[in-house]
Amino acid sequence: MTHTASTLMPFFGLIRVSGEDRTTFLHNQLSNDINHLAEGQACLATYNTAKGRVIANMLLLNRGDDIILISAADLCETLQKKLQMYILRSKVKLETLPEWGVAVCLPNDIPVSNTPEQPQYVLSATMTNQIWHIQLPDHSLVSIGKIDQLPPLNTENALAWKTHEITCGNPWISAATTETCVAQMLNQQLIGAVHFKKGCYPGQEIIARAQYRGQVKRGLVLIESTTSLSDGDSIYDSNNEEAGLIINQVQKDSVSLVLAVIKHNAAQAQLQCNNQVLNMKKCFFSTAND
Repeated sequence: MTHTASTLMPFFGLIRVSGEDRTTFLHNQLSNDINHLAEGQACLATYNTAKGRVIANMLLLNRGDDIILISAADLCETLQKKLQMYILRSKVKLETLPEWGVAVCLPNDIPVSNTPEQPQYVLSATMTNQIWHIQLPDHSLVSIGKIDQLPPLNTENALAWKTHEITCGNPWISAATTETCVAQMLNQQLIGAVHFKKGCYPGQEIIARAQYRGQVKRGLVLIESTTSLSDGDSIYDSNNEEAGLIINQVQKDSVSLVLAVIKHNAAQAQLQCNNQVLNMKKCFFSTAND
């Protein structure tokens, strides 16, 4: 599969994790099986509160001598501080990489379905000219390297990638939405970001209980609006009862395309945000009427 239309993506920031205990440390903190992430492999994961709320979802890359975490740039400082609290006597070092960046690009022929049939717990990574390339489950490509070696920011290409992520139902948590959802509300278990056999980590008990007892009552939807909206905006039903919130949004021409988390029982309701009616386009979860 060939990819074109690359662009630097300032939305993302990077944290380098080094030290001889880095793998065990991250395995005990994150939702995926980091102990079995080999050199040259990548994976998706979440970092959660003790109550199972997603602080950040992220992409990890094992470069051999270190592991790189890629998440929303406006969460990197928070993520680093929270992880730092648990290092204690472990031989682990955390540092941001301000001279490094993330570029993204889309495949020339985007598949009709972008949800993997099975969770992809491991993603392959390749390195060319000191730049690492990782293909995500939705077939888009993420490249990691020094900013001066990556393609420059192209607003049109960045808009296309954001639109792709939203229409595929792939949320990215930012400072505006941190600690608002459990992993299953964001479908992280479907793409391989949550490993249910790896053992304990913060929030694991809540996430496992939600999975096996069917306690997840909110999920992702694709919505359109004719007004400008923002990440973290609240969504209400016709009775002005809280029904969800916006996770990611992108505006093109006069239309806002929105990826939101709403209550399952609000899927058939008339929804609104900032006193503007929302147009439901797609549910990324099953409803009683499906």
